[in-house]
Amino acid sequence: MLRDPYPLFTEMRAAGGVHWSEPLAGWVAVDWASVQTVVTTPQVFSADRMVQILDRLPEPRRTTAADVLRWLSLWMVFQDPPNHTRLRRHLASVINPRMVESLRESTTRIVTDVLDELPKDEPFDFYTRFGLTVPGYVVMDLLGVPRDRLAEVKQWSDEMMLFIGSARGVEDKYGRARHGAHSMAELFRGLIEQRRAEPRDDVLTRMITSTVDGQTLTSDELIASMMMIANGAQETTAHLFSNGLLALQATPDVARTLVADLDGLVATAVEELLRFDSPVLSAGRLVASDTELGGQKLRAGDRIFAMLAAANRDPAVFDAPNELRITGRPNSHLAFSKGVHFCLGAPVARLEAQIAFTELLTRFPNLRLAEPLESIPWVNSLVARGPQRLPVLLG
Repeated sequence: MLRDPYPLFTEMRAAGGVHWSEPLAGWVAVDWASVQTVVTTPQVFSADRMVQILDRLPEPRRTTAADVLRWLSLWMVFQDPPNHTRLRRHLASVINPRMVESLRESTTRIVTDVLDELPKDEPFDFYTRFGLTVPGYVVMDLLGVPRDRLAEVKQWSDEMMLFIGSARGVEDKYGRARHGAHSMAELFRGLIEQRRAEPRDDVLTRMITSTVDGQTLTSDELIASMMMIANGAQETTAHLFSNGLLALQATPDVARTLVADLDGLVATAVEELLRFDSPVLSAGRLVASDTELGGQKLRAGDRIFAMLAAANRDPAVFDAPNELRITGRPNSHLAFSKGVHFCLGAPVARLEAQIAFTELLTRFPNLRLAEPLESIPWVNSLVARGPQRLPVLLG
């Protein structure tokens, strides 16, 4: 099921677009129309769901969780307008098309350097050695974090994500999340103090000096925004690489078509790979007021999970949705969500993916899996979607 949830999504969608899930204690939306409604109607489906998590916890977990929520509650993705709008205006003034285009040369260099270091005649884990490393270096450079701290930051980020994206049975998830949050906060606080003392022409300095309606971001908002960017910019892109590579491995004719015209097709191919197997499974929301969706009556306070991956295979929107088509498909996928919460880092992820697949397929067109797909475990998360590891041979 983790590896291939799409038959279940198809079965659920045939019975209706919205279903109650006892294991999740919430609603699940699986059709494109319902998912789009959830992610584009913040006045009804609120992203501000952190307080509810705290209210449900018993002591002493509540005290531990509060230390994590201090930061998560400031993440833009867990806020609604108007505060979401204020934070997004700050970050959008820094992460903009000009900035993204300026990353092209450095990102290409990162991709080629990482490929140069990969073993050419023995299996290796593509997910960690390439998938996590490339976007990790890109975001470390963006935030002014030394690259040799990447492994630490990734570990702390993973610990924080235990709080919101893991199964309930994970041991000491709140304590581990608190450790990750505290460690990242200390690192980022130090970097912010350095930039205040010695400003540079970089993203972090521009975040510090950004002004909206005469106000700058507070120190805690800066730290929380750095946490959010570090988290979202690495794992999601790594799963885009892995899921995309697996999709191309499963459809060699499509892969050959892409290799034959990489310059002309890579941009649309990346969009189709995002649709075909989204690196983000779902977006969680809290129902703010009684409403109806997909023929179901939802009550204020209910949780709902908008299954982005399911929506991207809805035959009401996509012709032959279970086929990978890199040409001729109008592509209104929801892999990056939509509306006010459309992923701010989407242009960076697209740039990274276009460069990564171009270089990878040009240099290693015979790349292949080193193990049967059935032996590869998948991430057990409501947020991230992809393999835990991906052993490959470059060939």
